[in-house]
Amino acid sequence: MIQRRRDYDKREPSRDAHIIYIVCEGTGTEPAYFAFFEGLSSNLQVITIPPKDGTDPLKLMERAKQVLIGEERVYSVEYEHGDTVWFVIDTDTWEREGKILPLRNFCSEMNHGIPQKYDEVKAYSAWNVAQSNPCFEIWLYYHFYENRPEKELVDKFASFKEFVHKSISGGFDYEKDPVRIGDAIKNSETNIQRDVNGLLDIFSSELFLLAKEIEAFVKSEIQKLGNKLR
Repeated sequence: MIQRRRDYDKREPSRDAHIIYIVCEGTGTEPAYFAFFEGLSSNLQVITIPPKDGTDPLKLMERAKQVLIGEERVYSVEYEHGDTVWFVIDTDTWEREGKILPLRNFCSEMNHGIPQKYDEVKAYSAWNVAQSNPCFEIWLYYHFYENRPEKELVDKFASFKEFVHKSISGGFDYEKDPVRIGDAIKNSETNIQRDVNGLLDIFSSELFLLAKEIEAFVKSEIQKLGNKLR
């Protein structure tokens, strides 16, 4: 069995470490998951920003403006260093309430303005959205399963979160199971589906896009930890 993360030496980020800011809906699940990768490599710093005054995408957008852009910001997104911002959101009821598209448009506008404000910085996707349908737990599910869940089986549970918890022996362990990030990338990317309007279909997650960015900086460390699973 893999050793728990508390047994793994944490590394302080270097001055030029790549920074990923993650603005998320959850105050427990998402921060617990991404905390696994903080300190794995001195080349990466992962900073999770939980919600404050609401969890819908528009409230998260305002939260990001306050913490990352406003005059009283806590952090500075250094575009010249390639910093990125990721909104990690659930589909929930936000799609039909029209609260996801404005967030995606905001990210597009922010990305479009980078080369206009910073002459020395080329355009890149600094601001991004990683949406999961129905919720973040589908991403956790793909750490263990290659195929999409069967709706008939999911419907037997009170919630999708309960289904995922019962589908993983002992439940998802945030101190060791994120090491399966490579499997989750492959499985979720293989199973992602969209409807005729391009909207994310049920049991799909875009988290593999963010995960690929994380994995690029911690791949060797993840491989070392992963070897302890076998």
